[in-house]
Amino acid sequence: MANTPAFMKAFPLTARAAVHTPLVFRAGLYAADGLPLPSLEGIRDFAHFAGIGDGAIRTALSRGKHDGSLVVEADPAGRNRYFLAPATFAMGTAQIRADQRPEGFLLAVFSFTTPEQEERASLRALLKSFGFHKLAQNTYIHGRIETEGLHAAIHGLGLENNFFLFTCPDIDDENLVARVISLFNLESRRKKLGEYFSLLRDFLPEELSRVVATGDNAAGDEFARRLLYVGAVHWEHVEASEPPIPAKYLPADYAFKEIQAFYGQRLEEGRDAMLGYFRRALGG
Repeated sequence: MANTPAFMKAFPLTARAAVHTPLVFRAGLYAADGLPLPSLEGIRDFAHFAGIGDGAIRTALSRGKHDGSLVVEADPAGRNRYFLAPATFAMGTAQIRADQRPEGFLLAVFSFTTPEQEERASLRALLKSFGFHKLAQNTYIHGRIETEGLHAAIHGLGLENNFFLFTCPDIDDENLVARVISLFNLESRRKKLGEYFSLLRDFLPEELSRVVATGDNAAGDEFARRLLYVGAVHWEHVEASEPPIPAKYLPADYAFKEIQAFYGQRLEEGRDAMLGYFRRALGG
C-alpha cells in the first residue's frame, strides 16, 4: 500500500501474529479490565489494518484452533469469541522485560538416544519458542527468565527425564563470558535497535498522542491499532530477540532500555484509547 507507514513496511506482520496480538493484550496488559473477548469481526478489523486478507485470517484462526494456541467459544447470542490458550500466553510472557531479569544465565541441557529424533526436535523447538539460543550440541542458553511455564511445557511433552536446567547467577571466568558473548553479534544488534527506534518514534508520534488525549474516537482507534501492531513487532524484534547478555557487557548507545521506556510511555498515554477500541471494535 502506497500510504503504509515505514515501520509497517520494515516489519510486516504474519497472519498468525495479527490474529493472536489482540488476544495477547487482553490476556496480559488488560486482563483486569473486564474487556469482552474479541469477536471475529474485531479480529478482522485489526488484521485488515495489518494488511492481512480474509483468506489468510481464516487460515490463521483455523491453525490456531488446531494447534491449541487459541480457543473459540460461543457467547450467549451464539457469536464466536476468541481467547488465548494459557500455555501460549506463558511462552510469550517468559521472554518479556529482559532489562528486569536477574543477571546471569540459564543453561538447558538435554540428552536422547539416537532413535529419539522426533522428541529431540520437539524439545529444540520448545526451547526456541521460549527464547533460548543454541550454545553447543544439545545445550541452549538464555537469560534468567521465569521457568514455570517452561517446566510445565516440558512435562506436557513427557520429557522431564531428558531435560536438565541449570541456573548460573554469575560466571567468574571472563574468558568464558567473552566466548558466550561472541555467539551474538552485539554491534549488529546495536545498529538494528537504533534503526528500529527511529522508525518507532515516527510510527507513534507525540502529535497523535496529543490528538488522542482530546477524546477523538477515530484518532483513538488509529492509535490503538498502532500500539497493538507495535506490540507484535516489539515482542519479536525487541523482547524475544534480545540476547541473554548481562547489561554490563552491552555496547554503548544500545537502545534497548530507551525503546522499552518509549513504548511503555505510549502505552500509558494510549490506555483509554486501547480500552475504547477493545470495547467498540474488537469486542463488537
